[in-house]
Amino acid sequence: MLLGLAALLGALLLAGALGLRAHPEALRPALLALGRSARLALLSTALALGPALALGLWLARVADTSRLARAVRGALDAASALPAVVFGLAGWTLFSAASGLHGTALSMALVLAMLNLPSLASLSERALQAVPHELEEASLALGASQSETILRVSLPLASRGVLAAVTLCLGRAFAECAPLLCVAPDTPEAPLTVMLWRAPTDSAEAAVSASLLAALALATTAAGHRLRRGGDIRAPGVLR
Repeated sequence: MLLGLAALLGALLLAGALGLRAHPEALRPALLALGRSARLALLSTALALGPALALGLWLARVADTSRLARAVRGALDAASALPAVVFGLAGWTLFSAASGLHGTALSMALVLAMLNLPSLASLSERALQAVPHELEEASLALGASQSETILRVSLPLASRGVLAAVTLCLGRAFAECAPLLCVAPDTPEAPLTVMLWRAPTDSAEAAVSASLLAALALATTAAGHRLRRGGDIRAPGVLR
């Protein structure tokens, strides 16, 4: 399987290099679209991070094993498994022409934030659960309040795991196309995925766009998983 993925990635990168060599003018529109994708990914992740982190804190430190917490975790897992186009259709309903948001960059960022929020909340909860309770109890015993303990102990120790979740969500935001087509099908400010969808299959523009997306997917996934593994051992390491 790994060999197949490596071969696919290599083929995409090779096609992009050959397309760029034959048509160097294809690079500029691809880079402009990449910049628009980066703005969308950053904005959508920023919109989702606050609610997701608050929900993760509530699940990890307040609700914990209550029935409501179990129901919320189940809902988050179900939402994470939904196809991306379902969020696109929800965005199409919410951001209709009457709302004034249909077809705008904000509607695209909002639908990507909706898409990433369940995964970001679940991964944030996992990062917070990895923080040793002994350190939080020591902070409380020294006179710190619950909020001070969360801000000065829990969140700093969980920051690596949260950053891993953010990195993975950024990668997903870069790669999505279907939800964006639902809310902004005719936008002239197309991100890279929409540009790739519109381009002829055998064009240099498609080859360059696909190679950029493949490289981005590889980089963000590798960075996210490396941070995630590091985040799982960082908190216990403080005790040494």
